[in-house]
Amino acid sequence: NSYLNSFYLNMVASEMFLDTAQKYDSVVSHAKELNYLPRSARSSSANLAVTFTTDNIDGKLNLPKGTKFTGFNANGSYTFTTDQAIILSSPNNVFIANNIQVFEGDYYKDSFVVDYNIENQRFEISNKMVDTNSLTVNVVEDNGSSNIEFTRAETLFGLNGDSNVYFLQPSLNESFEVVFGDNLFGRKPKNGAVLNLNYRIASGIIADGADAFVLSEDIGPANGGQVIPTDITVVAKSSSGAEKEDIESIRFSAPRYFATQQRAISSDDYAALIFDNFGGEIADVVVYGGQEIEPKLYGRIIIGLKPTVGIIAPDYIKNRISNYLTEYIALPNRIVIVDPDYTYCMLSTEIQYDPKITTKTSSEIKTLALKSIVNYSQTNLEKFGNDLRFSRLTAAIDSSDSSITSNDTDLRIIKRINPNFNQKTSYDIDVGNVLYYDASMYSTNEQHKALHDSEKGLRFAHATMISSTFSYNASSGKTYDLAYFEDDANGNIIVFAPVGNDLVSIESVGTIDYLTGKVTLTNVNISYYENNYISLYFRSRYKDIYAEQNKIIVIDPNDVNISVIETMR
Repeated sequence: NSYLNSFYLNMVASEMFLDTAQKYDSVVSHAKELNYLPRSARSSSANLAVTFTTDNIDGKLNLPKGTKFTGFNANGSYTFTTDQAIILSSPNNVFIANNIQVFEGDYYKDSFVVDYNIENQRFEISNKMVDTNSLTVNVVEDNGSSNIEFTRAETLFGLNGDSNVYFLQPSLNESFEVVFGDNLFGRKPKNGAVLNLNYRIASGIIADGADAFVLSEDIGPANGGQVIPTDITVVAKSSSGAEKEDIESIRFSAPRYFATQQRAISSDDYAALIFDNFGGEIADVVVYGGQEIEPKLYGRIIIGLKPTVGIIAPDYIKNRISNYLTEYIALPNRIVIVDPDYTYCMLSTEIQYDPKITTKTSSEIKTLALKSIVNYSQTNLEKFGNDLRFSRLTAAIDSSDSSITSNDTDLRIIKRINPNFNQKTSYDIDVGNVLYYDASMYSTNEQHKALHDSEKGLRFAHATMISSTFSYNASSGKTYDLAYFEDDANGNIIVFAPVGNDLVSIESVGTIDYLTGKVTLTNVNISYYENNYISLYFRSRYKDIYAEQNKIIVIDPNDVNISVIETMR
């Protein structure tokens, strides 16, 4: 009995602290003390362009809030709805909506009657998968003669006894509840008032990727005629869906959000505010001052965003974040949002293994090694500021299987560009690392020609920078079907192309600074390339690869070459 009591008391004591609590309700309760609201589930959203053909409808077409569309992805079909009423105008019977934003999930309503005879009456949202961003609160008073929409408040600043606001806070059993003011900070609804809580139910991330939509309800009767959607084009497929925040995320975010004290001054403040309000849409944030970039932007805050879906955050998310942050800063127009600067790595590794201590084939060893490399990238890289540590990468390869005795691994930094075809394009590229330079490594012309590889494009045993192949329109007017970039050991970038049995220098198109890693390409005119981008490969001076400011390092499995041989004894 004493043992059971001690165990019980130990468990109870653990729930008393945020760091050790294990129950969701306990963690949420501690977070509430820090004024932190855990993130709810988030609806996936898509942007559509819709053309409606109508009959007996003149001038205006109304799409009510909650108009339903059905979206389709690999997981099945999902209901998407509009979050506001949309009114279209047209001089004829064809109405065009160029950019309708629709959100996954149906709308639901919870209703309550305010009764102050009930002690500690609570207005709890009934569905745990509520998207709190969609919540609207209407207070109906005086037997229906007054219907007022209350807005959500997050602080007490600027409030008085007449402010029609509500507060949202976490409740028990993973739910949320609405709280009203006390007639000092926020108006208290009258006794007998009817509260209508309208909100959307979200399925989370599984509704992302919907790229085909149909209108799933008839809006003709509401408009007094016939409405037929003749064309629905997906401007942006659905994305940004998210599950509700889990225990570990709350444990990490709550104290950091509290440290912001409802203002954005330090870089941690900006990151905490973004994660708190856009955590389902943004996977990582980096914040630094404009004085750290070139050209310098003194007094500006540079914010890099990595989205949870895709590699570049859509403009509508950037705009929402920018507008949200302006409420917390003292000076306007301080925020500059930038996209991640992705740095990829080409990895070539020769693995030796001992076949005497394993039954696995060399092909199976290769698969395990690739899995370890991909896991290393996902776990240790792919976020702002995460450097690639060469020794840890090679150790991860060795640990892929107990039969692996060693590996000989070589890395190249890759930057990708995607110029438009047949247009002169210029690029300023920051590799962000000191580049390896040794004039003696440059090959003679005969060796240079021998290094060409028709399958992989080029081998990379020489030069600091070399690119994948493309078709090039020279300034002379001649087009070369097979060409590539390479530096010349003097800081110049040259276009090379094979002509007959010779490898010809076509023209200089840029410069490279080996010390700073800055690369400039000027007026390059590309007529064709494969794989949606041209890869620029760089030799780094050091084995470790560094990610500064808005750079993110990624090892793409398509850039990994693995060979497996038996250990020679």
